Amino acid sequence: MLTRTLGSSDLKVSIIGLGTMSWPQCRYGLAAETPVTADEQKIVTDTVRAAFESGITLIDTAEGYGRGRSEELLGVALKELHLRDKIVLVTKVGPLFSEEQIDGRQQNLSHAHIRDRIEKQLRRLQTDHIDLYLAHHPDALTPIEETAETMRQLKQEGKIRWFGLSNHSNQAVQRAQAITPVIVNQLPYSMIDRKIDADQTPYCIEHHVSIMAYSPLGKGVLSGKYDANHLPPPEDYRHTRPYFAKANLQHHLDIAARARDTARTLGATTTQFVLAWTVAQPGITVTIPGARSPEQVRDNAAAGNLQLPTEILSQFPGQ
Repeated sequence: MLTRTLGSSDLKVSIIGLGTMSWPQCRYGLAAETPVTADEQKIVTDTVRAAFESGITLIDTAEGYGRGRSEELLGVALKELHLRDKIVLVTKVGPLFSEEQIDGRQQNLSHAHIRDRIEKQLRRLQTDHIDLYLAHHPDALTPIEETAETMRQLKQEGKIRWFGLSNHSNQAVQRAQAITPVIVNQLPYSMIDRKIDADQTPYCIEHHVSIMAYSPLGKGVLSGKYDANHLPPPEDYRHTRPYFAKANLQHHLDIAARARDTARTLGATTTQFVLAWTVAQPGITVTIPGARSPEQVRDNAAAGNLQLPTEILSQFPGQ
């Protein structure tokens, strides 16, 4: 699989990564209802094994995914498979869970909070360092300089190798970089969500900050699995997101249908075509689709070997 270097770092990673928020009971901000079962752990371990065997060398998790459940599952899998030193481990810090939120504050990137959280994350991940540690969402009450200085100290101590941001503005990147290198800004990007092209992509390219694109399949709407007669069940949280919202749904399904037709001409799956298109866009270094099974992760990984003709890159999706 094609590899690229993250920003100004020494981290060389596969262009297709593995996202973990879709793992068992790993919904963002929600506590797991039951302890990890042997079957759940086996599925995760098998998925991680399949990812590595398919050429994926970056795995992205976060303390917010199931309130640490995703990190716990990943830590066990990496230990069982002896893969910790063979993958780039990415995790994130910052979210306050419902019982921790005071006066509506949902994020905490203060020095004290990061210091407390990283120790718990290292234990769950069963490691002594994190390769790339991201500030998950902006914290309006903590200057980004305080966050960056804390990350600089953690680098000096060997607890993290590199620092990055997620969902942050260009201004935040600039201010943080005055303290310590910022090698990544993790941002949403897909065929149906290209808002960052207006200003964040050009900024990141100019300042050598890699973009790690998340939600490349639009929460599944671009996967080729859905049409007007086959959608996620009404209670599925995705109906509350822009990707599946009624006002956008038909337009997004039309793009997905075009992607499906184009993928067939290339002898690829819809998912493979969409992911290959994503990492071929200017400024996008890597993308991190989720996978719940070995079969899904193998399908995703194959996108890393798919070369798209120039005419498709220039014309798809049509304007």
